Amino acid sequence: MFNWSKWIVLVALIVLGRATFASDKSSGCGLGWQVFKKNSLVSSSLRATTNAFFLNSIAMTFGTSGCAKHSIVKNDKKSLHFLENNLPMVQAEMAMGSGEYINGLAQTFGCDESAFSGHMQNQYAEIFNQNNQKAYDVLIAIEKEIVVNPTMLKACGLI
Repeated sequence: MFNWSKWIVLVALIVLGRATFASDKSSGCGLGWQVFKKNSLVSSSLRATTNAFFLNSIAMTFGTSGCAKHSIVKNDKKSLHFLENNLPMVQAEMAMGSGEYINGLAQTFGCDESAFSGHMQNQYAEIFNQNNQKAYDVLIAIEKEIVVNPTMLKACGLI
């Protein structure tokens, strides 16, 4: 007969063990931070568990539990508006790797213009693939390229 209690304890130990050994990169918000304020590995693990268990993501998203929106999210409207009005020119300049429209787009993201235009030129085929023909789809593809690349994270001031 399968022993569920041992299975649950094993899973809990693995999850808590991984969280305990990870560095605390949490943002200082959510119910977990309200309850466990000490900055230690154990507190970090308990904060993550509390935030996950109580599912307070709505309060965290709307900023009512001490959370602020991430800068890349704050710039979404600006970047999307820019792309909606300039998509053909951005696409052409991204293929070339330079130009005032690609530089303007970089500014809406808060990125270094030369790093942005060079990286996006290298990722042009991924950004403007068959599925990404609308401004919103291009925006998501660009944000993905920024987030998965440490050099771009730094160039855009996100780390």
